[in-house]
Amino acid sequence: MSLSLKKIAYGAVLAAAASLPAATVASAADLAAPEPMVAEAISSFDIAFGFKATSDYLVRGISQTNGDPALQGYAELQAFDWVYAGVWASNVSFGGAQDPSAEVDYYGGVRHSFGPVTLDAGYVWVDFTGEDKGSRTLAYGKVYGVVKYAVTESFDIGGNVYYGSDYINLGAEITHATAFAKYKFTPFAANPDIGAYISGSFSHMWTSKNFVPDYSYWDAGAALTYKGLTLDVRYNDSNLSKRECGLEIGHRNACGDRYLVTLAFDTSINKLK
Repeated sequence: MSLSLKKIAYGAVLAAAASLPAATVASAADLAAPEPMVAEAISSFDIAFGFKATSDYLVRGISQTNGDPALQGYAELQAFDWVYAGVWASNVSFGGAQDPSAEVDYYGGVRHSFGPVTLDAGYVWVDFTGEDKGSRTLAYGKVYGVVKYAVTESFDIGGNVYYGSDYINLGAEITHATAFAKYKFTPFAANPDIGAYISGSFSHMWTSKNFVPDYSYWDAGAALTYKGLTLDVRYNDSNLSKRECGLEIGHRNACGDRYLVTLAFDTSINKLK
């Protein structure tokens, strides 16, 4: 495989489960995916789902849409307050020979809360559609673990770790880990339906065989919420220089500091009843 294709391939899969927020599988910090919706009344089964429009699709500080907006959505089956399985999708744009048009993540695992502690472990398969049929597939899988601790009713902290043994089918190992925190509050006493939060995360990625340089990335932001709606404004950056970004993923402007504006809607079948 040529160096240029490796650069494109690396940029193509810097997505993980996750935009979910960093605490979850399909996490904005890594899988860039949805925070799981939990029904107000305990039920044996539920289906959570949501949609998101964002000004840029970033994964580990790197744009997956060449700086353009993205539309994303997910659906997740939840059973017995323990088991879940879901699918998450987003448009992507990398350019180059392989240039897929969409990323589709399939994930599943076990997740449960024990008092203030929530534990989550599972597997995500990162796939792409619309690739050049003559090119090598970029699909690959990762296992993950997430722990979240509710310090108070308003303040959560936690971390996650993802590991893949065959990164983009090149035999390289990949590990990335994130520490995150989130503080929720009610900004308007006269209207308790309107909520708000501030949150942030710090992460690091490692790869084997000197495949790409290890690097750190981070984000911080604030949001307003109303029932199932969330409007989030967030700052993102990494310690990759524009030169390193261009060398490693083929686009000098895919990295660097930037602000994202995201409008999301999340709910579940049980919440609609």
